[in-house]
Amino acid sequence: MKKLVLFITMLSLFMATSLTADAHPGRLDSNGGHNCSEKSKAKGLCSGYHYHNKGNEVKASTNINQKTPTPQSKPEPVLTTVDVYINNVKQYYNPSAYIKNGTTLVPMKAIFVSLGATVTYDNATKKVTAHKDNKKIVIGIGNKKAYVNSNGVTTAINLNHAAEIYKGTTMVPLRFVSETLGAGITFDGAVYITTK
Repeated sequence: MKKLVLFITMLSLFMATSLTADAHPGRLDSNGGHNCSEKSKAKGLCSGYHYHNKGNEVKASTNINQKTPTPQSKPEPVLTTVDVYINNVKQYYNPSAYIKNGTTLVPMKAIFVSLGATVTYDNATKKVTAHKDNKKIVIGIGNKKAYVNSNGVTTAINLNHAAEIYKGTTMVPLRFVSETLGAGITFDGAVYITTK
């Protein structure tokens, strides 16, 4: 009986030591693993770089430079630039107007000014406001709804594409802006806007 108690005690101590040794406190690198010591290699306990997970689960690896894979981000959509003409005069915008998901987007301030409107941008609300004659236009960045106030009556308009920031510039849907400010628009390999 004494031998059995001694054996169980020894086995318990061995198991506790084994679990503690497997964790290697203080020896894990930023990836959660480490290289085996020469003593461990000699005893056949491990053969190179390995990781430690829950308790004594060990994943072996021979690649010392192995890193956790990083998630792949979605590729940026391909943007096709398009020339814009106002009353047959080519406009030079920076960044250029482009087509995205079937909608032509232009630099907000440049197009509003070209069409005779004044523009303000509220960074706190991320809203662009344009004024021309008796019209007030409000577009929120990332919002597919715009608001037009004409003679005190506000109308909500659904946009095909939300206004967005591109290369540090607010880009807005061209057709909506042009038509709201009373300009005609046609497409023929380029965009042609005519003011009235």
